[in-house]
Parts: sequence; structure tokens; C-alpha cells
Amino acid sequence: MSIKTTNDHAATVDSLYHWRPIDKDTPRGTKLQLINQRSGVATYGQLFGSDSFWTHWAPCPTFKKD
Repeated sequence: MSIKTTNDHAATVDSLYHWRPIDKDTPRGTKLQLINQRSGVATYGQLFGSDSFWTHWAPCPTFKKD
């Protein structure tokens, strides 16, 4: 199973779902999940231009259709 709790019980993670490094192809000006790898705190926000604080991104999740 790819979903598990970390050893310190601080978070539940999916070992098959990874943050994507920010590069020239990262969407700009739309809602994304953003994180700075060093700080380890994620947020929802928008990436503009060459913002250098955020290091990685992930798309927003969707609901599975019934």
C-alpha cells in the first residue's frame, strides 16, 4: 500500500505521489499546491514569473466521479 503514516506519526504520505520541481513548464497564475523543500510547509497559492521561494509544486486534487 502506498499510503502510510510516517514513523514519527507527524503525517500521512503517499509514497507514489511526489512533488514536482518548479521549472519553465510549471503552470503560472493558477491555483497550485506549493512547497519550499527546506521549510517543509505546503500551501495553496499561485506562482508568478520567476518567484524563487517555492521549490516544488503539485496539482490540486479532484474528486473521483461516482
